[in-house]
Amino acid sequence: MKRSIMMLVFAVVLSVGNLAWAENAVVTQKYEVVCLKCMAHNAAMGKDGGHGEAHAACAMSCSTKGMDLGLMDEKGNLYVPVNSSFQSARNVIKDKAGETVKLTGTVVNTKGIQYLELSETKASDTKKEDGDGDKD
Repeated sequence: MKRSIMMLVFAVVLSVGNLAWAENAVVTQKYEVVCLKCMAHNAAMGKDGGHGEAHAACAMSCSTKGMDLGLMDEKGNLYVPVNSSFQSARNVIKDKAGETVKLTGTVVNTKGIQYLELSETKASDTKKEDGDGDKD
């Protein structure tokens, strides 16, 4: 009995430690560049919109108007892109609004807001990765 309790305590401590570690882990994955205003507006209206191919032109329009941009992963989680000084990293993704990009960064979660602290200053185009990259 005593051994079972100790194993349970050890498992819980290990789990909590892994959660804390994963939050500040460096990740490389695909994100859709979305307009945060459109995402919020659609959510307020009870709609699942503001993203996807049907919204790409609107996202680019919002980007050219200077709207705040975010990153949405394949699970639908939203991230605010920031640089290493925690300043907006909008300039890295502004020309990719409505597109899917591959980025590397550290996930930082604070007070319910998820940030992606970018490790790079350029977004990789996933369209180039899907093909062989040759233009010939």
